[in-house]
Amino acid sequence: MSTPAFTHLAEVGSTNDWLLARAETLPDGHWVIADRQTAGRGRRGRAWSDGTGNFMGSVLVKAAGPVQQLSFVAALALHGALAGLSGQPARFALKWPNDLLLDGIKCAGILLERQGSAVGDALVIGIGVNLAHHPDGTERPATSLAAAGLPVPPPVGLLDKLAPAFAHWCAMWARDGFAPIREAWLERSTGLGTRIVARLGAESPEGLFEGLAEDGALLMRLDDGTMRAIHAGEVFAV
Repeated sequence: MSTPAFTHLAEVGSTNDWLLARAETLPDGHWVIADRQTAGRGRRGRAWSDGTGNFMGSVLVKAAGPVQQLSFVAALALHGALAGLSGQPARFALKWPNDLLLDGIKCAGILLERQGSAVGDALVIGIGVNLAHHPDGTERPATSLAAAGLPVPPPVGLLDKLAPAFAHWCAMWARDGFAPIREAWLERSTGLGTRIVARLGAESPEGLFEGLAEDGALLMRLDDGTMRAIHAGEVFAV
């Protein structure tokens, strides 16, 4: 499988914003990567640190249905690309909902965004990977491939692996639904069966990470034995 057509920018505010602004004219599966982002962002409006040599990219997806599940599709593609390039898949793991961990520490994040009816069924998936650098002083520790002693591919080199991997998993999702995506994600996940806390704003329930529901929600078994499905929030090991 070859890398699909992509746009390579020297500098942009946000690769997600760039694609959203052009969603009506660009084709499904179009990627954009940038050498520098001046307004990158992560989940919940957090800034995403810019770093020369890191991967900052987004892909345009034109699909109907429960498109929030495509975060798991992107995670599987990213895991496969980085595991393949590094040759050390056991060091990478997926964390609900949108993170990839290296040696148990966050090294990549995924952000899904869409913008009203102007772009119809268009969805943009942004992916940031700490290849050469990682931020210090973050709320939760971060790392990079370089800091972990792994080979550091150029961003275009990562895209060469990531884009076909994403196309593969996306086609499976479109053809077979979420079930095989869910199974593959759980095989690569971290913390299954361990105690976690969910940060949901006004509350922070604790319990055991039991898996994923059929729609991708995290399943937590509370201390009273009941099962709770968490559709949005952040989870951490206790």
